[in-house]
Amino acid sequence: MARILPLTPMVDLTSRRGTLRFESRLRRADRYLLAVDLYSHLRESHPETHLGYWVFPLPEGEALTTIGLDFTTIGPASVWKETAIGRQPAVDSWHNPRYVFDPVVGIQLVLRTRAGRVVENRFVGARVADPAVLRSYYRRVHAAHGYTPAEPFLFELHAAMLRKLERIFLDHIPQGARVLDAGCGRSLFTEIRPDWPFMIVAADVEHGLLCERKREFGSVHWVVAGAHPLPFRDEAFDALFAGELIEHLPDPRKGLAEFGRVLHGGGVLILTTPNRRRLANVVDRSERPYSPDHLSELSYDEVHERLAEQGFEVQQASGLHLELMLNWFSSLPKLDRLQRTWNRPWAVPLMRSLLAAGALAPRYSLDMIFVARKKSAGHLGMQLGRTNL
Repeated sequence: MARILPLTPMVDLTSRRGTLRFESRLRRADRYLLAVDLYSHLRESHPETHLGYWVFPLPEGEALTTIGLDFTTIGPASVWKETAIGRQPAVDSWHNPRYVFDPVVGIQLVLRTRAGRVVENRFVGARVADPAVLRSYYRRVHAAHGYTPAEPFLFELHAAMLRKLERIFLDHIPQGARVLDAGCGRSLFTEIRPDWPFMIVAADVEHGLLCERKREFGSVHWVVAGAHPLPFRDEAFDALFAGELIEHLPDPRKGLAEFGRVLHGGGVLILTTPNRRRLANVVDRSERPYSPDHLSELSYDEVHERLAEQGFEVQQASGLHLELMLNWFSSLPKLDRLQRTWNRPWAVPLMRSLLAAGALAPRYSLDMIFVARKKSAGHLGMQLGRTNL
């Protein structure tokens, strides 16, 4: 039975301050200590990506504990336990004053015996919705861009995504259309083929990257712009592609509303996004973001709901990759072996089979692809009329 139960899977570090709450159920609490241990999400390397740890005793029996977080200055007092008589400092701590924040920090709630044996480890994400942190992270990622042939999973995932998107683009975007590639990065349109039967406007915040791509693909209109707000007039586009974008937004609803604003009635929205409820997270009963810069991952059902809220009708939904090769019988967090210890060239045939299997169970797939159409004003009016009757 779980002894530590976080109340939320993600906390917000607004201005690098926040609060973490969890329930504890302990007998002989004097035997245990809890460490609040923070690393850059998915990059656990001491000391470079280790923010620090702070150790606290816990009360006997069932209790609700509140942990305060304040990293405006990193030090021994950055993490404390709230009590009836005020702040209780950590009984032991270590911190990294040179730590560089990622958009998502992983908090591990590690319950140990006083002899040091790990009894339980619970994950909670901490979201740092700071534009400066995002820009810094993307600069570091862009400087180290590229897939490693010795670890082929991401290469195979990317190639499978491009094959699916080529079919979707040609099937759903009409010839001569005006298309926005929002948050384009390198622009998947240009990675699939050099020419398309429609006009592409590719927008991203990274000026240097867009200059580089413009030299290679002059037929695309490259625009330096963020996703919210978009610097385009209402109903300016016939189609919009948002590839791996909405999970980076602090509020996906606002992003989807902007997509709807710049699309005309009947316009097509094609989006891809990782699945918050992918199989590994469901089995592990956790909500670990897939990447350190994913502020707002959504589930399959949540994407459907958000699209409907913004006046879109889903026409097609598919998935990529089913994480069946988990460490099923381990007490450790459930991880996909194909992305870890089996991420080697010999496993490529299995990778390709399970990448295709994602289409059979998109509700639990690693990544999701949606094609939706913006309802026309007339259609929306009919719906509203029926609602008012």
